Amino acid sequence: MTTSHQMPALDCHAHIASDVTRRQLDVLGDAIIFAVTRDLDEAERVLERRDGRLVWGLGVHPAVPSVLAAYDPDRFRALLPNFGLVGEVGMDRRAPIDVGRRVFADILAACKDQPVLISVHSTGRIAAILDEIEHHRHPGVILHWFTGSPRDLSRALEMDLYLSVNNAMNDQVLQAIPENRLLIETDFPARRVGARRPGDVDAVEERLSSLWKLDVEDVRHRSWRNLKRLSIDSGSIETLPEDVADIVVAA
Repeated sequence: MTTSHQMPALDCHAHIASDVTRRQLDVLGDAIIFAVTRDLDEAERVLERRDGRLVWGLGVHPAVPSVLAAYDPDRFRALLPNFGLVGEVGMDRRAPIDVGRRVFADILAACKDQPVLISVHSTGRIAAILDEIEHHRHPGVILHWFTGSPRDLSRALEMDLYLSVNNAMNDQVLQAIPENRLLIETDFPARRVGARRPGDVDAVEERLSSLWKLDVEDVRHRSWRNLKRLSIDSGSIETLPEDVADIVVAA
């Protein structure tokens, strides 16, 4: 079942091709989508794009060893002022932990005092991710698709981190995340559980509605209000695309 909302759908982590056409974007409707990139080449290709409903990210995907090997700290720092979102970054068990840690630590150091949101991947490296975030504190961190233990989650919450959730996550994890720290994502096209395209958040919103005993509209508004608080606290409200910032401010 789909439900009408006053606010547009908010998808805080999805993958969209850097050469996406206007016609393809029209299929996504009025959804606001955080479109993370996988490497610096892809991020550079979106620099000149002006897609009012997309927030493009500056990414170095930690699950791809070749991307980590090609990481250039100077190039990352040169690109950073052009983005209000850094993502997808983090660490992953599919890459050597020393390489992943070095790259992620450098990215966090580069983001220090920068007005950005940071969408963090942590598969198989959650303790190490939390160690690095604790060492390089930043008010804009979002843990994307968090799969840690209750103890890991408690630590993340003690560090005032936010978490973006999707329909592939189990109810136990969704219920454990406080309503004021939760954002909604699809991570499309990963596994495509309940999402037919980026911005298709109906399924996860309806699950949260059932778990929280709230109307679906209230679930969406809470996600937007959480993004508003996070954007103001991190300063990224000043670097998000104007169309998106206007919606955030009105949330």
